[in-house]
Amino acid sequence: MFEVIRLIHFTATADRQSTAAVLTGLRAAVVPHATAASIAPTLPGGINAGHAIFRVRFPSESDWRAAEHAVDAALWTPTVERVDGVTFPGAVRVARSAAPPRVYRTLLVAVDPAAEPDDVRQFEIETAAMPHYIRSIGASQLARVSSASGAALWTHVWEQEYSDLGGLTGPYMSHPYHWAHVDRWFDGERGQKIVTALCHGFATIEESILTAG
Repeated sequence: MFEVIRLIHFTATADRQSTAAVLTGLRAAVVPHATAASIAPTLPGGINAGHAIFRVRFPSESDWRAAEHAVDAALWTPTVERVDGVTFPGAVRVARSAAPPRVYRTLLVAVDPAAEPDDVRQFEIETAAMPHYIRSIGASQLARVSSASGAALWTHVWEQEYSDLGGLTGPYMSHPYHWAHVDRWFDGERGQKIVTALCHGFATIEESILTAG
């Protein structure tokens, strides 16, 4: 599968009608080509997350290319201030629990291009291992980015699903594994920081985004 994420930042003056028109245009652009698509308002509490999360899965990169121009056209409007976006090949890790997912979270990360390859690989290993330790994580996937746009040169995307918001804001954020291993790659005071920018956003969902289609 080929995956696409767009974090949409609307202008301060955008009204409900104009933002709805953008989201309607995005749906129309991908429906003929996508395996699955979700557009959801971003919940409060994120970092550089924008106002809406547009998440789409395509059977192949060529299917995305067939829709890409129409997607860009829908976003090229005075209503949209900025878009942070990535494309990447998907490889989902399925949830251990049968609990239906109700929250989707995405983290776009920009890793310093000067970072040591061994450090980048260790960051990837430790991040991808989080579901082994943090049981609130449902389906998840970590991927290297194929193409990026927006406020930074995004290099990685880390996605998870949760049965409720508390699974993200509680066990995930406060788990000892998170602080002992993954947080060091983000925290300059710990001497191992390689992440230079991030977008952290989450939204309510009705069904799984990561396993849809």
